Amino acid sequence: MKKVFALFLFLFIGTNNLKIYAQSPGLSIKLLDALSFTITQPELLNFVSKNGSKKKDMMIAKVADHITVISSRGYEVRAISGSGIKDGPFLSLSPFFGETNKGNTNGVVLARDIALPPANGNPATVISAANSSWNGINPENKFNVEYSMESDFLKPKGKNRPAIPVIYTVLQP
Repeated sequence: MKKVFALFLFLFIGTNNLKIYAQSPGLSIKLLDALSFTITQPELLNFVSKNGSKKKDMMIAKVADHITVISSRGYEVRAISGSGIKDGPFLSLSPFFGETNKGNTNGVVLARDIALPPANGNPATVISAANSSWNGINPENKFNVEYSMESDFLKPKGKNRPAIPVIYTVLQP
């Protein structure tokens, strides 16, 4: 009986004096808004001819991995025609996810065949993302762009080579 009493006393004292020191690491990371935007300039543009609906010759150029966006939250990519001519030649574009895109595609809306306003107009939203471009592994979204323009854009002006006059801006709403 003394042994049973001693055993219960030992267990009672042992459990009441048992202290557990558990420490879990606490890491507090605060991300400030991050935004990076890159436009690549291809060495060579391949144009494909297409008959336009306005009886004007249309040219199409596809540029792979043309736009790269790194953003810690949602973002918008907007574009205008850099021609500055109100009733100038028609220019539209369509973005697509790039072949090398490995970023977050959830909540990304890609506009199709957006006619770009002239430089003095309001920019058209061509890419809109509700979420960060980071998917946990890769931080960037890459987009291909298909330009569709009247052949008037490709006529050289003076000594300058023809160019696609587009001005891009990116912002976090």
